[in-house]
Amino acid sequence: MDRRSFVTGLALAAAGGLVATQAQAATWYSLGTRRVNGLVDVDQINVGAGAGVFDKIRLKVTGNDLMLYDLDVRYGNGARDDIPVRLLIPEGGMTRIIDLRYHDRFIRYVRFTYGKFANGGGSTFVELLGRR
Repeated sequence: MDRRSFVTGLALAAAGGLVATQAQAATWYSLGTRRVNGLVDVDQINVGAGAGVFDKIRLKVTGNDLMLYDLDVRYGNGARDDIPVRLLIPEGGMTRIIDLRYHDRFIRYVRFTYGKFANGGGSTFVELLGRR
């Protein structure tokens, strides 16, 4: 094998590892799902230390539209983020990506205030997604 082929192969291998690492870093993990009901209500999704630490979250809604008013993220040490959202999320839609202030601590739970819109049949589900 000549030197040029070796260097090219080495560069391609390194770039392939970089792409795999970036794709892995952008993976969203499901942290829990909650069936919601009621016109204006508060529910929470418990996460816990076993899930690890995350620096970004978002919520996904299925079943019906949902008006999301507020998020309260509680961390393992008792610190909290109060995040106003005030967004109508259509069925199948998601919130924006939310950067967490305390990304070096695990999430104990996320409590959310919402209003449900019955625009379809069946239940409405909210799924919490996290990214490292």
